[in-house]
Amino acid sequence: MLESLETPPDSADPLFWADFAELRALIHPDRCFSRGDLDGLERRGRDIGRRYDTSIENRWRDLINFAGVRVIEFGACYPFKVSDDEDTLELNYDGSSEQTTYLRLLLASLMRHIPKARYAELARHFEQTCFAVFSKLMPEGAEVRATWAHGGEEAPYTGTLFEKMRQIASDLRCAANFKERDFKQNDTGDGGIDLISWHPMDDDRPGMPIAFAQCGCSKSDWRFKQLEASPSKHYGKLPVMHPWATYYFLPVDLRHPDGGWAYESDIGQAIIVDRLRLVRLASQYQLHDSLPNLGLLDEVRAFTYS
Repeated sequence: MLESLETPPDSADPLFWADFAELRALIHPDRCFSRGDLDGLERRGRDIGRRYDTSIENRWRDLINFAGVRVIEFGACYPFKVSDDEDTLELNYDGSSEQTTYLRLLLASLMRHIPKARYAELARHFEQTCFAVFSKLMPEGAEVRATWAHGGEEAPYTGTLFEKMRQIASDLRCAANFKERDFKQNDTGDGGIDLISWHPMDDDRPGMPIAFAQCGCSKSDWRFKQLEASPSKHYGKLPVMHPWATYYFLPVDLRHPDGGWAYESDIGQAIIVDRLRLVRLASQYQLHDSLPNLGLLDEVRAFTYS
């Protein structure tokens, strides 16, 4: 059902260790992950020659402190709790749609533990979640479209990437500045753009508020993918009167324990919407109950591993 459950994160950052501990707590028969579980993982790792950059005690302290921050920051949306003696991270799932949203985003951030056959299902669910939030972030009266590959109800652009880009140029009221030969033959992808929005301004003239967004589940690819939908890549092809705002959605909780951005030096000219923002915005706009179901989560919750 899940993979690499004996392989902890290759990064020392507590945000990734907290995710790993939450996954293990979700599927443990006792619905928890303890200091002893961490000790067993790291001892097995050392037995096969894996090196760690800190002691087990320091690793646990960083992990459990970050989980404690999540208890506060996510509030009622957080489906875990820290035991009073701080020796255990416990599942505290109450079945609410808010906590279900958190668990879906948690799975989306842990692709390396998901069978490849389920990647597309999980990625599409994440994209649909982003579409719902992105739509609410846009001003009243804005048009919102998905541009992801393989279409769907939210994605009206069809054909090759060249044909899709021509349709987008028309919607954005600009002259398409590209030729068919500029694109890979028979490419039906999204060109790095997952979501588009514009406000028509109640007329037919160019010069509208526009926003592009990219969605990605990778814990590291966001460093370069955050600018896939930016004017720096597409403005030459889509010369609108005013460069658009760029959003990047990811399910990772991209924060330090003190609340600041993790890896802030890697953030470019994009508005980052991470797990905390997604969950809080879904609460603000009352979206939790309307988000699509994720069958994979139901299967994971029924799966046990110790």
